[in-house]
Amino acid sequence: MVRRLAVCLAFSTCCFLASWVALGTGPSVYFARWGPLYTIVIPVLLLEGVLTLGLFGVWELFRYWGWHRAIAAHLLFLAACTAPLGLALAGSLQALPSLFSWLRNPLSWLVGLPLVFWASRSVIRKPRTASRFVRTAFLTASPVLAVVTISGAWAMLRYAGSLYTDGPLAPALPGSAQIRVVWVVFDELSQEIAFEQRPSDLRLPNLDRLKAESFYAVAASSPADETLISMPALILGQNLAEAKPLGPDDLLLRRPGLFPAFPWASVPNIFDTARALGLNTAVVGWYHPYGRLLSHSLTQCYWVAMLRPFGLEEPFDTGPRSDTTSERLWRQIADLPMIRYLRPKSPGTLRRRERIERFLWLLQHARELAADPSIGLVLLHLPVPHTPAIYSRSKGALAEEGPLSYLDNVALADQTLGVLRQAIEQAGLWDRTALLVSSDHGWRTRMWRGAADWTAEEEAASHADTSGVPFLLRLPGQTSGLRYDNPFNTVITRQILNRILSGQLKAPEEMPGLIEGLTAEVRE
Repeated sequence: MVRRLAVCLAFSTCCFLASWVALGTGPSVYFARWGPLYTIVIPVLLLEGVLTLGLFGVWELFRYWGWHRAIAAHLLFLAACTAPLGLALAGSLQALPSLFSWLRNPLSWLVGLPLVFWASRSVIRKPRTASRFVRTAFLTASPVLAVVTISGAWAMLRYAGSLYTDGPLAPALPGSAQIRVVWVVFDELSQEIAFEQRPSDLRLPNLDRLKAESFYAVAASSPADETLISMPALILGQNLAEAKPLGPDDLLLRRPGLFPAFPWASVPNIFDTARALGLNTAVVGWYHPYGRLLSHSLTQCYWVAMLRPFGLEEPFDTGPRSDTTSERLWRQIADLPMIRYLRPKSPGTLRRRERIERFLWLLQHARELAADPSIGLVLLHLPVPHTPAIYSRSKGALAEEGPLSYLDNVALADQTLGVLRQAIEQAGLWDRTALLVSSDHGWRTRMWRGAADWTAEEEAASHADTSGVPFLLRLPGQTSGLRYDNPFNTVITRQILNRILSGQLKAPEEMPGLIEGLTAEVRE
């Protein structure tokens, strides 16, 4: 009986091996919105327990009725084993990315197909022997599975649940700002695709309209090619060489050279400067846990985590829902790791659905804060046009399925800009609002080329240098455009915005000299 129970437990553990492997070797808990102990570890353990007891109960019934010796019972067991073995393989590949890349090579099928043929032939010819072999394999793997489970769970137990809670916000200051800044960072928006080498069928009316009445730089570059480093560098106004997550609420930064590393939250940032000027500050963003790191500098903060990888899925919201009882129950079940993969939709479609849900939530709060006269500085770090694509240009709507591309998401960024501008204008704040549109980095085609959802449209547009970022700054009252051709790094954004908020920068003609002076200071 103990042996049978061990086999059943190994069977169920393999079904959720991706979660345990990812917990032990996957992305840092810095990127989790909620404590994984309650969103992953406990739910998975409960599901494993239910599956283990259910499988053991069926096995005991078969033994009681004498069916366990029948060939049909062995074939049924072997058929059921395809699920845990397949999921265990998928989970193991999380820790072996090089093997995953090799398996995507068509040449790997030359090895895989003969093995599948041999296994199928053995099952058909000798199902009892094959069943005994699989049971022995599960039993033999039990100690390894136990170690993987314990190590994955222990990695989460190192951090208290309170560390995943947002910190207290700064108190709101009275009055409204006479000069305010709305800083929009479209994640992974490329200057080349949006403006310089835009495909002929990509229409971006809102970006073009803003360009015609803004200071427009054509050769801006980002502080880094990854959000992990680039966003802290922009917010601090400092060049950074490295960013290392240490826990749910701790990001260690290091400047170039021999400077010692320091926690992000330990040094003053652009929001602290704005508050010293008597302004309220806010962030609507994703990826970084802004509410855990920067809440002390913010009056309002809304953020979501990045989409978690296979095995580490977490719910978007743990608060109460307004759904009916049946819908709420289904959502809770679907939020549990791995269960969603039993649904008819593909994982790619579900990831797009999750991104749409997060994007709409962020857009709602972005509109509110962009049109709030009490906010003097608001950063809107939005997850478009970053993959996965969630918009269809042909349909003019958000979409979960279809051959969607990066260009579709660029069109979504343009529409988002239009929504934000309309909100500011309707609130009567356009004439005293400085609007900056930029990005944390360009389109990283080397990273995304070859992915399962890479399209022919993306391939055609990806051969140019797409690493540049847009920089469009419209000052309050500005009605005409001004082009700037010299290269510069947007790490100086903080200093530029400081001068706007303090009233030192009033005309776009002052921008070229200011950029050259700030760039020289950064180099020194």
